[in-house]
Amino acid sequence: MRFLFGFVSAIVVVIIIAALAAGTYDVAASAPDTALEFEIMHSITRNSVRMRAGDEERQTWTEAELRNGFQDYNEMCVVCHAAPGKERTPTSKGMRPQPPLLAEASKQWTNAQLFRIVKNGVKMTGMPAFGPTHSDEKIWNLVGFIRRLPQISPDEFSTMEKNYGGGEQEQHLH
Repeated sequence: MRFLFGFVSAIVVVIIIAALAAGTYDVAASAPDTALEFEIMHSITRNSVRMRAGDEERQTWTEAELRNGFQDYNEMCVVCHAAPGKERTPTSKGMRPQPPLLAEASKQWTNAQLFRIVKNGVKMTGMPAFGPTHSDEKIWNLVGFIRRLPQISPDEFSTMEKNYGGGEQEQHLH
């Protein structure tokens, strides 16, 4: 019986691989993910990040560090992840999987896990690795700002854009 189960399983795997290799799987970004595809990819991502994130847990940031994190978020992240009072851009609306809204999605990750995601990116999602172009300090500042996102109103985000856009003014993130 075990042999039969193994044999049938092997045949099924070969058929699936052959179908994928023959081009029957639609890789178009406009094709929505099935519930199974979505769950498999998110499970792989969650488990991979949790296993590799490490234990470093930065918990506090100065106002200047949060301002710097805001500036990087506004420059690099808003285009895909939106912001309070800002919709997803047309670019992000066409991505599969859809980039998460970080004000909500960030709650499922620790600070070390967010750091790992920002630094190393996530394969097959469009999330780039910022580690090659940004220092760990800049990435931690971005994590600090992402942590603050759930408490920021649309009006506050708009004010930050006006006040911090050039990075010259000292203001407080409250």
